Amino acid sequence: MGYWVGALHDRQPITYFLWTLISESRLAILESHPPRVSAQYHALLAKNGTLDRMVRPVEQIEQEIAKLDQAVAAIAQEFHDTYKPYLAALGKAVRQQLILASYHLCTQGYPEQFLQLSLRQRQDLQQSLQQLAKQTQIQLSEQLQPVRPEPKAIEPESEPAEEPEVDQASHPAEEPETDQAIDSLPPSSSLPPSPSLSLRPSPAKQSPESPITPLALAHWQDQLEQNIAEQLQNLSHAANCLLQQGKILPSQLPEPVLEVASRTDLASEVGVSPPNLLSLLIESDSEESTLTQLTAIRLRLSEIEFSDTTVARWRSKVRTLIAQLNKLGREYQKRQKEKAIAQAELAWRSSWYEE
Repeated sequence: MGYWVGALHDRQPITYFLWTLISESRLAILESHPPRVSAQYHALLAKNGTLDRMVRPVEQIEQEIAKLDQAVAAIAQEFHDTYKPYLAALGKAVRQQLILASYHLCTQGYPEQFLQLSLRQRQDLQQSLQQLAKQTQIQLSEQLQPVRPEPKAIEPESEPAEEPEVDQASHPAEEPETDQAIDSLPPSSSLPPSPSLSLRPSPAKQSPESPITPLALAHWQDQLEQNIAEQLQNLSHAANCLLQQGKILPSQLPEPVLEVASRTDLASEVGVSPPNLLSLLIESDSEESTLTQLTAIRLRLSEIEFSDTTVARWRSKVRTLIAQLNKLGREYQKRQKEKAIAQAELAWRSSWYEE
């Protein structure tokens, strides 16, 4: 029994096309010996270099990730050791710059209004500004907390507790507390407390702490910078309210205008102002539209750092650490992706079988 092999031309391009006419016995032999597809498949992988990439074991990649975790932990400690003197120097500089900005505002921005105050009123105003500056200096130092890893939370399995019965007669209903807007700040008032920042475990049940990741450390550093900026905004707003209460700033200006002036760098600033002061033109909403020039305190972190060499030096070290963290973050992501690929290839090979 013979067979005939022929090639079909003028058809769609293929690697090869086998056309056989064989007997039933030869067909049974071919069906009992199928081609070794897996061997050809792995030979193709070796030819294009895929097997070379699969040689790197997952354990080796995990060892490199562990070394990166140690490097991240070390740079986290450097962040803490750098921010501690930075915040101490910044608090001292903020205290000085607030007094200097208040001096410029009272003597150059609104000299007539300041001269109309009595000696006691001037002293009360100055002491209130000093108290605000001192309080901010303390709050800035309290912002820093040790950097801790973010542990994996484990949801506790607990049954819902039964609510105890409350005697309505002996426990009258309490009204919910609401935030009330403060129209003016008396000299004895204080700044709102600012939450400190720390990568701490949550009160829920926790598993053993995992290493600090570059992303978690970057988030910690970014939140700390936001808290610093918020502290400066709160101090600027509180100082402007004190100056308005002390009859230095125009009393007809609504409180939201002072808040906007304290928290926003507006493009409509008029001329060049002294450091940490903001000059604006405010248009009234009355029938006869009038423009009122307003000079208010606006503490800027960049101007405070520029005016103090100690703060600028520590800020330079913070920038260096940020650059190192970014480099570690890119390397960490690269190793994590390489680990995922290696695990996926291992899973593919472990589940592959020939049919």
